[in-house]
Amino acid sequence: MLRPLIPLICLASVFTHTALAEDYSVTKKPFTKVTTLSGTFLPSNSSAISIAPEIWTTFSITSYVSQAAIVKKGDSLISIDTKKLDEHIAKEEKNRETDLLNLAKAKHDLAQLEISTPRSLAKYARAEKEALDDLKWFTEIGRPHEIESTNSGVERAELSLLYQKEELKQLEKMYSEDNVTEETEEIILIRTRNSVKRGEFALKSAKISAARTLESSIPRNFEKLKHSAKSATIDHAAAQKSLTRALETKRLDVAKAIKADTEKVEKLAKLKTDRAMMNITAPANGIIYYGSMKDGKWNPGTASKILNVGSKIPANTTIMTFIPTSSTLNLSAFATEAQLASLKKGAKGRASSTLQPYSSFPITVNSVSTHPEADSKYHVSITQNNAIQQNIVAGMKASIRVISDQKENAILVPVTYLTLADNGGYTVKLKMADGKTATRAVEISVANKEHAVITKGLEVGQVIIK
Repeated sequence: MLRPLIPLICLASVFTHTALAEDYSVTKKPFTKVTTLSGTFLPSNSSAISIAPEIWTTFSITSYVSQAAIVKKGDSLISIDTKKLDEHIAKEEKNRETDLLNLAKAKHDLAQLEISTPRSLAKYARAEKEALDDLKWFTEIGRPHEIESTNSGVERAELSLLYQKEELKQLEKMYSEDNVTEETEEIILIRTRNSVKRGEFALKSAKISAARTLESSIPRNFEKLKHSAKSATIDHAAAQKSLTRALETKRLDVAKAIKADTEKVEKLAKLKTDRAMMNITAPANGIIYYGSMKDGKWNPGTASKILNVGSKIPANTTIMTFIPTSSTLNLSAFATEAQLASLKKGAKGRASSTLQPYSSFPITVNSVSTHPEADSKYHVSITQNNAIQQNIVAGMKASIRVISDQKENAILVPVTYLTLADNGGYTVKLKMADGKTATRAVEISVANKEHAVITKGLEVGQVIIK
């Protein structure tokens, strides 16, 4: 609270040695500390007019209302060229029909694959099992049996030939005993000899066939069965990988298609939302100001550059501010750091507009920012306490006097009589009854540019000098 005094006091102390001593009798007087600010009338309620499109970027202006235009609810504020976006939405909706058909087909194919894949895998597993069973059976039963059967066939042919030869031998012996061979006996002998020849041929054929079977047919069949079993195992393993992979790939493709379809649906919805943004209308009855009214400031400059036919509206930029008819006006001001200590919430004062400088009205400090703006000043929001003067509108300027401290009867000392002590406190030179001077420490509660209120160290009637 005392810092604003320091430069004045230091300056006063410099001149103490050069200026003539001046007597000052300590008395009690009214004290008022006033902080003067420049303010701007701003609405207590307003709406920023801006766009925040999600996809579409081209918002070309075709027409717009003028600054300070009075509008009714639903009136167009800015007209936007919608042709290209309308065509794009129509194209996306047409593509949507094809996308739905393709997605339905992909889902159907996946459903079929979900059914056919297990069946195909079961088929390959069954083929492998059958091939392995065939190989096992042939190895353990079929091949030994075929070898035994083949060898048995040769043995039968040998025995048959042996029997036929023995029979021929006995017939020849029997028919030669009487040295006469009848015609019937001759026929029997011929038939038996032919049987022997056939038996010999049959044995020869059996041996050839047996050799073929043992050396080629059985080994080849065995190799074929082993090959079939191996191929079936390989095919089954390959099918497990390829069919499973194909199914998983199809699942992923369908999942991607569903996600892509969802994204397209969302994109189309966002495009339609962006299209709706192009209908920039008044939300109620009121008045339009160009630019933004934010953080206690009206900034029309950027909007004035944007608002031209053919220009594009940038996203997330306030181009207009809508002020409803029902909105009241308050004051917005900015204080320096030196003024900050004198401005508290609830402090009273008066203000007058630049339009009507000789007619003031009461005000109350509503809030004071705790942190500075970029220009190192602090925003002060001020409420006007009665009906605002006629013809005052948003954007007009005002002079504000905030009374931060007021005392009816206080011991006052001109700040030029104060000296900054080494301990950081303040002293005055007290004139004694014998004409001499003494340094007296004083305590200060509050001060303005001219006077400081002394709460301790001086009494009424005492005289101080510079």
